[in-house]
Amino acid sequence: MTGRTEQHLLRTGVRYALGVRTAVAGASSIAALFLVPAREPAVLVAVVLGLNAWNAWFAYRFPRGGRLVPADIAVMCAVCLSQPWTTPAATSAEGTVLWMLAGVAMTVMTYAWLLPPRTYVVATVLLVTAQLAGYAIAAPDRWLSGAPFQLWIVVEAGLSWMLYRMLRRGARNADSLVAQRESARRTAAIADARRSDEREYLAALHDTASATLLMVGNGAVGGRRELAAQASRDLDVISGRIGTASGEVDLVATLREAAAHTPLTVRWQLPERLSVPAVEAAALANGTREALTNVVRHAHVDEASVSLSHNGNHVTVRITDDGVGFDPASLNGDRYGVTRSLVQRMERIGGHAEVISRPGAGTTVTLTCDLTAPEPPSEDAEMIGANLMGRMRWAAVAINLVILLGLDLPKLIANWNVYPSPWTQVLFMAALIAITLVVAWRRTLGRWTWVLAGAVLAISIAAPAAMPAELWHTSAHWSFREAAWTLVVVGIEWRLAALATVLVVQHAVTLVHIGLSDLDGAALPGVVNATVMVLSYQLAVGMIAALMRPIAASAAQAAHEQERLRTADAVSEQLSQDRRDRYAELGRTAAPLLAGLASGDLDPADPAVRRSCATEAARMRRLFAEDSTAPDPLLHELRACIESVEGRGLTVAFAERGDRPAVPERDARTLAEPIVAALATAVSKARVTVVGAGGQVTVSVVADGPDGDLMHVKSSWRGES
Repeated sequence: MTGRTEQHLLRTGVRYALGVRTAVAGASSIAALFLVPAREPAVLVAVVLGLNAWNAWFAYRFPRGGRLVPADIAVMCAVCLSQPWTTPAATSAEGTVLWMLAGVAMTVMTYAWLLPPRTYVVATVLLVTAQLAGYAIAAPDRWLSGAPFQLWIVVEAGLSWMLYRMLRRGARNADSLVAQRESARRTAAIADARRSDEREYLAALHDTASATLLMVGNGAVGGRRELAAQASRDLDVISGRIGTASGEVDLVATLREAAAHTPLTVRWQLPERLSVPAVEAAALANGTREALTNVVRHAHVDEASVSLSHNGNHVTVRITDDGVGFDPASLNGDRYGVTRSLVQRMERIGGHAEVISRPGAGTTVTLTCDLTAPEPPSEDAEMIGANLMGRMRWAAVAINLVILLGLDLPKLIANWNVYPSPWTQVLFMAALIAITLVVAWRRTLGRWTWVLAGAVLAISIAAPAAMPAELWHTSAHWSFREAAWTLVVVGIEWRLAALATVLVVQHAVTLVHIGLSDLDGAALPGVVNATVMVLSYQLAVGMIAALMRPIAASAAQAAHEQERLRTADAVSEQLSQDRRDRYAELGRTAAPLLAGLASGDLDPADPAVRRSCATEAARMRRLFAEDSTAPDPLLHELRACIESVEGRGLTVAFAERGDRPAVPERDARTLAEPIVAALATAVSKARVTVVGAGGQVTVSVVADGPDGDLMHVKSSWRGES
């Protein structure tokens, strides 16, 4: 499967390759209308206009799915075969057909991005053959003089394909690294979402099912109709039928729905509508419901006010009552209601909860959260950009080494005897190779890139200066045009304008050398055209390099959006499974009690029903108190149990003796389970004892039972020896 970086690279590469071909072929062919004295001027005009119209149409149509490559090859071959009419009678290999060579060269470079390997080879062979055949027909006595230009096109084809393959391999490597990071982030996101969802679920249990069962267990039941309605709503909560929606929801409607479950008269200060992400809406609504529930239980008033405000991405919900108030500092930090249900609920979404109250002055609860969407990880864009630019650098290095060693070195060797000092030329070439290798192995050069660029310019001046002027326009001038490739290597990470300026300066210097030689004036346009053709290819490589950073940024953005959707799906699937598992566990205990209360089949005044509800409420409240960071999970479990029963008036004495080993969290839960059941059925007083001896832990409880008899329950655990 093609990754995002590879997709963006291919799409952008195709678009810019087609654009460069259209521009270069258009400029060179239109210039030919004024510079080339064609045998048939009308044919030349028709060919140039037709070629440019076709190139524009091809550049527009190909990215949109047009299968026009065979037609494009046919058009380019026809243009090449038109040379008997579109060139002057005195055609020379030095320039009059170079506008066609420029078009063919850019077409071959473009095909590297459009065609599979075998088709690319066939297309290149057809174009080179057509170009050489057209020249042979136009100038049969000089057709072999055009062979070096066709050879350069073949070399360009190989270099273009190498550049394309290296960049594509770099994009795939970047996609692989991004996928690895994405997988790690998704795993962390799922784990974090599971923890948050479990806490939110426990908070909902605390606000609903646990409170209802505790109320029945304590005998504090009002009308049975209200109890049935409340038990029915609680069933929806623990079954997951009331869950977190996806996308965005109206926070105003969600707050009103949360407040509808309380008997309070609520004074609202709300906008007409406010759309927020569902996760934040659920946390704010559930926090509001808990705050209003606390008003009902503790404030001794029958009304409260709820206001909602937002400033940009900042949302604030404020719940205020004029009740009896309390001292927040006097609360036990382990109590679930304020400390965990409100504060931690908001912290899970990156928000904040603040409770301000004092005795006799009422209470104000403020819930705030920030709705700013997360930005894509910047390190992904940096990694993708570094990977692509690394491949681009190596591709430029490879191109330069191929040209220096495969094209320029043979020229130097072939002209060894004509140089006054051939080893000086070897030294200059070795310097260019050394500069290329330095750039290859040093990723960051800073200001040294300008020093190296200056050295390349100096070599391009010194190399011809060390040979006779009459050699400057011959193959002995090995650094002519090709030395600029070392500048491409040095400035591969420069802005395109800076690289283009340096390249133009280098080529201008070499052209001045040529102009000062004894070159025939008629051949000078051909030299200029050849220079423009090489410069166009170098600028095309520079343009591709300049696109790497934007491609990296857009690929990272697209990958982030795709990751967000995949993570959301994975989180949703995992949370749905977790909720089914939780309901399966509660379905054996709490659900039957709530269902019986909702249907009226269970009488809340029945002592057996009350004991069952009290036991289940205590079991739930143990879940609320669970804390994986607690230093002693067993004592944490037991204290949570004791706190829950003390809330209904039971007096509990606690004692601990002996040296006991640490009990793992899961085993501590199992060890405390019988104690929970016994405390839930105790009438007025109980004593809990924890004893450790010989690697064994024993927990026992003695309490007065509902029938007046004394209950004695004991459970033990032994650690691994």
